[in-house]
Amino acid sequence: MPDALPEPSPKIPETLTLTFSRMLACRVFSMVLTTTSLALLLLALITDYWLVANDSKDTVHSGLWKWCRDGNCFTPNVTFDYILATRAFLIMACLMSLAAVIVHIAFFAPCDCGILDKPFFALVAAFTAGLFTLIAVTVFTAESWDKNEDQQIQLTFEWSFYLAWGAFPMLLLAGILSLVVLLCSSRSGYDNI
Repeated sequence: MPDALPEPSPKIPETLTLTFSRMLACRVFSMVLTTTSLALLLLALITDYWLVANDSKDTVHSGLWKWCRDGNCFTPNVTFDYILATRAFLIMACLMSLAAVIVHIAFFAPCDCGILDKPFFALVAAFTAGLFTLIAVTVFTAESWDKNEDQQIQLTFEWSFYLAWGAFPMLLLAGILSLVVLLCSSRSGYDNI
């Protein structure tokens, strides 16, 4: 009877399975964060509760596109430059977030992109969207912080503003998770299997 071949070590498949499950968890969580961030950015962009001004008589709330007083909304005749900058950077952040979501969906498609690695594009898109979001909300915050000149009016940031700020750390975390996927896939040789 010929000598039996040695059995393969069970540690190798177990290690690959562990790495694959970590990568899958990072990919799924990154996709959820990016999709949620896109929804938050879109809501912040289209809603008009960035600032609310209260006085003894009435309440006025404004967004990036219109102002509302007593249920009547109107588009201002003059748009400040910081509003235009905030709009532009939020639109670019939405587009980059959408690109990141599409790349995350492509994670699960069985295609070989060669040198164009999907985790790399996901992390670049997520970090770029986060950078655009940070620029947009920082510009808006800086320009609106001391805008109130009348002590009788209480001017506060509202939920649309906070939605945009909330999207920033989510995009940052999604980019970090995509970086983890990229580093794990290159270290484990997962792409070569």
